[in-house]
This record gives sequence, C-alpha cells and structure tokens, in this order.
Amino acid sequence: MKIKFKFLTMLAIAATLFASCSSSDSDNDPGVGTCYVVNYGAFNGAKSSISVYDKESDIITNDHYETVNTVSMISNVQYAYNYDGNVYMMGNNADQVFWIDNKSWKQTANGLEDDIIKPRYCVADGNYLYVSCWGGDIWTDITLSYIAKVDLDTKKVVKKIALEGGPEGLAIVDGKLYAALNYKKNIAVIDLDTEDISYIETQAVSSYLIKDDNNNLYASQVSSYSSPSTETGLAYINTTTNEYELLKLEGISSSYVNIMSFNNDFSKLYVMTSAYDASYNISGAIAVLNTESKSFAATNLVEGISGINGVGFYDNKVCVFTSSSTTSNGKFVTYDTEGTLIKEYETGIAPFMLLEIK
Repeated sequence: MKIKFKFLTMLAIAATLFASCSSSDSDNDPGVGTCYVVNYGAFNGAKSSISVYDKESDIITNDHYETVNTVSMISNVQYAYNYDGNVYMMGNNADQVFWIDNKSWKQTANGLEDDIIKPRYCVADGNYLYVSCWGGDIWTDITLSYIAKVDLDTKKVVKKIALEGGPEGLAIVDGKLYAALNYKKNIAVIDLDTEDISYIETQAVSSYLIKDDNNNLYASQVSSYSSPSTETGLAYINTTTNEYELLKLEGISSSYVNIMSFNNDFSKLYVMTSAYDASYNISGAIAVLNTESKSFAATNLVEGISGINGVGFYDNKVCVFTSSSTTSNGKFVTYDTEGTLIKEYETGIAPFMLLEIK
C-alpha cells in the first residue's frame, strides 16, 4: 500500500524545511550555531527522536528530547514546524499534534488528538495553525481528508475544512492557503477569510511545496500508483496570477517533506530524486535547479545515495539525510556546493530534516 511504502522508506520520505541554525540567549538553548535534526524513528518500534548539531564543535548529540524531558516521544514525527516560541510536531502512530518550547525543548502539555487523524504537515498564520490531515484510509476514499484549523491559544481544533484529495505540503501567501494534493491532479487554494476553495490544475499529483523569496511556489509533481503520470518534475506557481508551469524532472521523490531546499540567496534549489540502479536497487541523487533560468543542471550534484530521506542547506553546505533501515541509526551527510563529500555524522533512526529555530 502506498502509505506503508512512505512510512518504510521515509521515506524516500520524507518535507518545508530547509536547514538553518538556531540562536538564543536562553540558558536552555544549546547555543549559537546549533541546529536540530528530526529523526522519524521506526513506525512499529522506537518513536521519533531529536539530534543536536553544534557547528562550533562539529559534533552531533543524539536523544535531545529524551535528555530534556526524561521520557521518549510517543509518536513518529511527520513534520516539525517552528512558530511563535513553540515547535509543533505532526505525530503519527499515535496521531496527534504536540508542541515543545523552542528554547528549552520541554513538553509541558499533552498533545492535541481530537479531530487530528493522520496529520501530515502544518503552517501557521496569525493565531491559527493549519494542519493537513488525511482523515483515514485516503487511498480508499479521497473525500476523507481535511484541513484542521487549530486555535493556538486554546490548542483546540475550531474548524475542519473539508478538502478531498489527500492534502500534504502547505504554504500561505497573501491570505491564501495552498495545499499539495496527493490523490488529485490539482493544487488547492483556500481563501482563509471566506474558506472558499479553488484549484490549480496540474499534470501530476503533488506532495510537497516550498516558497521562494518572492512568495512563489515550487511543488513536486509525482507519478503515483493511483494516479500515474509521465509529466513529473516541479510545478512552478506564480502566486500573483496562479499560473502553472511544469519544470520536467524524472524520478522526483514522492515524499511530502524535505525533498527540496534553497541555498541562501534562493538562486539554487536542491531537489531529491531516486531511480533504480543497474542492480535494481533504489539509488538517490540531488538535482540542482537554477531558479533564474528555471532549468536543471545537466548533471546531478550527487548520485548513488543509498537510503536517501531528505535534503537541506546549512552553513553553505548541502545536507543529505540517509537511513539504511527503520531499526538502526541513520546519517547526516554534508557536501560542498560542488558535490564533494565533507563529512558524515550518526543520527537517530531515519533522519529526514533540519529544524530552523530563529
């Protein structure tokens, strides 16, 4: 089943999150030059964990959440989102949205479970957190899915906005919520004032989107078992006009988180792909899009990456997350912008993103 495939590979799963560092004067914060690696864990075993990367010492320390809270997480984190002093985690198995203080990493309240069924991704605007939820076995009934609107004061779902098609990646631009749909060849556009929904027709289903410095969007266009397509790559959405352009790319990852990351000036977009090698093993690669010309480099930055889970950009390095299995620790691997390997670090199980804390 498609959902099982995503969990086990992570996946090539993964989704916005490109890498960055944290800085704070808090005594509880590991310090300037520190970033957080989110590890998915094992779906039927150890749950998610957090690793801390300290740029100054060039060391990764694992099990940060457990160290701070003296207990382990009880969910597999699908996505982590920093907003207004908290980090919000989209947990699966058990389904919940839970949050920790973004300086101390302490969790002081139980997670939100009511009206949260198969959460995938989230984004905030003002006092509301919008969570894409599959709502159940979406692969048998695409009408189950919805957007949960969470009041950040009460930490309760105040509205379920029905949105069929399996929403995954989200972005907000000028009062409109854009949602990648994984079971319909559309990108949904929800007016957050009226909650009216319109659609941008696409040539393939979407899983993940990322916003550039001009508030335009790049969305993955993937071929899936339920909705096959040969027109894969990236959808470029001009959010002023909502015009759609396909930038073709074979083998783009079907993950819904952390498959793309901009460099610091948004001139390059690093994109995760995968394909079968000569021995019929899945082999990952990083393609590079020039965002000015809207063209991909003739050769990939890196190829032959086994167990690729995600990509990021931090400290002028391309960061790749890999996992050989869902029961053993993974790796955080760094390359320079020419594709030369710099260093590998051991993380928790199935790492997939670096979390930005500002």
